[in-house]
Amino acid sequence: MNLSRPDREPRLDALAAEYVLGTLPVRARLRLARIAQTDTAVAAAIRGWEQRLSPFAEAAPPVTPPPRVWRVVALRLGLEPVRPAAPGPWWTRVGVWRGFAVASLAAALVLGTALLAPPPEAPRQPIVVVLAGADARPALIATVARDSRTLTVKAVGGTPVPTDKSLELWLLPDGAAPRSLGAIPATGMGQLRLPAAADVALNGVPALAITLEQGGGSTAGAPQGPVLYTGRVERLY
Repeated sequence: MNLSRPDREPRLDALAAEYVLGTLPVRARLRLARIAQTDTAVAAAIRGWEQRLSPFAEAAPPVTPPPRVWRVVALRLGLEPVRPAAPGPWWTRVGVWRGFAVASLAAALVLGTALLAPPPEAPRQPIVVVLAGADARPALIATVARDSRTLTVKAVGGTPVPTDKSLELWLLPDGAAPRSLGAIPATGMGQLRLPAAADVALNGVPALAITLEQGGGSTAGAPQGPVLYTGRVERLY
């Protein structure tokens, strides 16, 4: 694949970001590294992401994974028996959204800030949500300023969506049923309207989730399709 072509610039940018973050699969990482040795456009894309992310990496505080992360790792390695899922709707199970994204949250949060935060000369107080699948790899990033009602969503990975389906974004409030924020554009990039300023609308909402619904979104006022991605609401202030 010739990543230097202008029409493949978004693809190259996404690959370079994953390469620098260390989330790119091993084979793809080695292949991109080989290409970068002879392709100046690929090398420049990687170098650009290194320069953009290094200040955030240096400023990021160390994170000690909670015990539940090690339990998930043990389960995936077959070191612990798989326990039956808890009864009730999926959104009532805390582990559904916490277990998915915790393992890569620190690195993904850096990516979210770098992708969607404004330049240093225009400081804001953003809220960032990194939405990841069961493999903990970032798929979409949502960001909003605390005093804004416009939530910006940007795809950074994930599985292509069938043409007759839609991704729908949901608030997961504590002790209540999910509330829809609407369908995400087919491109994976767009803006959704919050019911109030983010600081208010996301108060008591520890996480967001994305489900795969029929075209245009669920018509039942509640999730009908499978959960693809979830992520914690992180306040960077």
